[in-house]
Amino acid sequence: MLCLVAFAGACSSGGGTVASGPDTTIAAGGTDTTAPEGPKAAARWETVVTLDGAAGTTSPTVDILPGAIQWRARYDCAGGALKVETTPPPRRGGPLVDTACPKTGEGFSIVTGRVQLTIAATGTWKIVVDQQVDTPLDEPPLAAMASARVLGQGSFYDVEKNGEGTARLYRLPDGAHALRIENLKVNENTDLFVWLDEARAPKTSEDAATAQYWVIGNLKSTIGSQNYTIPSDIPIDRVNSIVIWCQPVAIAYAAAALAR
Repeated sequence: MLCLVAFAGACSSGGGTVASGPDTTIAAGGTDTTAPEGPKAAARWETVVTLDGAAGTTSPTVDILPGAIQWRARYDCAGGALKVETTPPPRRGGPLVDTACPKTGEGFSIVTGRVQLTIAATGTWKIVVDQQVDTPLDEPPLAAMASARVLGQGSFYDVEKNGEGTARLYRLPDGAHALRIENLKVNENTDLFVWLDEARAPKTSEDAATAQYWVIGNLKSTIGSQNYTIPSDIPIDRVNSIVIWCQPVAIAYAAAALAR
């Protein structure tokens, strides 16, 4: 039996289409692909689809964005053997995956567009297909934000690097909290994190790091609009700013002071 679950992606929350069956096309959503040229965001992985099944052969198809840098199939198989071939094949030729199990690993390809996977297995398996893109992210607001209360908002400013865009902190109708960042643009890097910070308007990295802060996740994209759900144990009334933090060099790229 083949099960398919399409994800918006670590980077997106847009509407991919999902249909059940062994020959299914799954389209990624969330990434703005309307303009082939323009500013490039830091490269990020977006999940296109998750597949799992048992012994036998199945042939789903996936749509990899034409502008994707590359894509990968992350696999985990429990026993026997797993072989994944693609049409069109990888540029290097041969199967994408051909392995004895149990094993976890990855197979890569730079061939984009519609790709058919032929998955042959003698045991249970799971495959996650991700694509790597560098286009701006365009997540729509969460539906609940339309009737949510804005607890604070502000514009990003430079700290150690360039930053622009806006941040809004919401209390949703169900009592949960969420952050929306719009029209963000910060210097390109792949190890950036989003902090909720108690500092009122940090001007330096030290200001941000010496105050109480809460990490709510990796920055989804260095360019574009994006949403973040906030864990319920964070004392939201103590949050005074949003900080984009670069972990490898321990500096604040940019920050937004929240006016309440």
